[in-house]
Amino acid sequence: MASNKENNHSIPDLDSGDVDAGDQNNPGNKPGFFYGWWICIGGAFVMAMSSGINFHGFGNFIIPLSKEFGWSRTTVSAVFSLARLEAGFIGPAEGWAVDRMGPRKLMLVGIPLMGIGFVLLSQVSGLFTFMLVYILGITLGNSLGMHVPASAAVANWFNRKRGLAFGIMWSGVGLGGLLVPALGWAIDAYGWRDASIVVGVLVTLVGFPIAALMRHRPEQYGFLPDGEKVLKQSPKEGAVVFEREDADFTAREALQTSSFWYLSLSIMARSLVTGGVGLHLVPYFIGLGASPVEAATYAGSVGVISIPGRFGLSYLGDYFNRRYMMAISLLFMTVSIVLLATADSLSSSIPGLVAYSISQGGISVIPQAIIADYFGRKAFATISGFRSSIQMIGIIIGPVVSGFVYDKTGSYEWAFLGFAAASVVSMFLVIMALPPTRRK
Repeated sequence: MASNKENNHSIPDLDSGDVDAGDQNNPGNKPGFFYGWWICIGGAFVMAMSSGINFHGFGNFIIPLSKEFGWSRTTVSAVFSLARLEAGFIGPAEGWAVDRMGPRKLMLVGIPLMGIGFVLLSQVSGLFTFMLVYILGITLGNSLGMHVPASAAVANWFNRKRGLAFGIMWSGVGLGGLLVPALGWAIDAYGWRDASIVVGVLVTLVGFPIAALMRHRPEQYGFLPDGEKVLKQSPKEGAVVFEREDADFTAREALQTSSFWYLSLSIMARSLVTGGVGLHLVPYFIGLGASPVEAATYAGSVGVISIPGRFGLSYLGDYFNRRYMMAISLLFMTVSIVLLATADSLSSSIPGLVAYSISQGGISVIPQAIIADYFGRKAFATISGFRSSIQMIGIIIGPVVSGFVYDKTGSYEWAFLGFAAASVVSMFLVIMALPPTRRK
């Protein structure tokens, strides 16, 4: 086993044909910083934009949209859920494309599409145009250019250090937490239309360099996962021979295992919770007496506080059973949701907010590493795409439940208590998701 010093930080462009394993310029033969860590850093910035602008951050738009157009919170939440439905439907196809074309090409399409979507958001005049822009622009762009491509790249570049790598990437959600109050301030100061234009321009300008940083598989550039030493080179072919991938599952084989279904259903139940709570945190804190900017600050703090969970719990998964780490995180999430549901003031909600943030961080990251551990790297994105199609059920239902319960009762209490029960179900499902075996 070799240290990362045996690798180079510079990566040739595979599309231009400048990869030559037998050449002295081969990056696998030069000392330097292992390029996989740049993949993690780029993925962290991607997750910051996705979370801080489109997931937690979009809660800043709920009340302004409701006031201007007279929509109920159920209506706005339903549009958000329909957008998740679209993302779930394209999940398998998107994963297949990432596995075959690599993450960079999809990100160069998805990121500008998301940016254009936010610019067009400033021009919506009713519910129909809002649905078109949010679903076909913002959400589709986010789906193609953010989470799945970045996760697939990290899964491909790491094996033994996969928990640490995913922890670094998903810690970017903490950076995204800083964007939530900034977006809330911009909307409060300049209006939601002008703020959405600025967001769209920034997403495009920042996203392009990050997309250019991404690479597909380390073997294409003379590396092994984790920066380990090249096993063998073929001078005649100029190609590097690495470990066999016949141990990896195909998407069809993964779908035939109970492990995939238990894990996917667990993630679906967990997404019911985080989807229903996450989108409504800003109006939740406003209901407890916070101003819009204060509420956005509280909601944005979820990302920052979640960093110990995203980084620490994921890193511990490299040394302890990831399944149990996820179950423990879900147990803490259950307690945190009950605390949020029963809080009657901003001060009393703080313990629940902190516990929710840390536990939410862990259960967002650990499943990515479990999927890669269970089924391998070869079809990681495709398998993750099928998993996202199941996960979308929870993401769709959660926000609508929160909006509906609030419209009927004027409180999120009963919705949150129901989410606590769903968290318990998710915990038992992940415990049942044992390592898979192939059918003979």
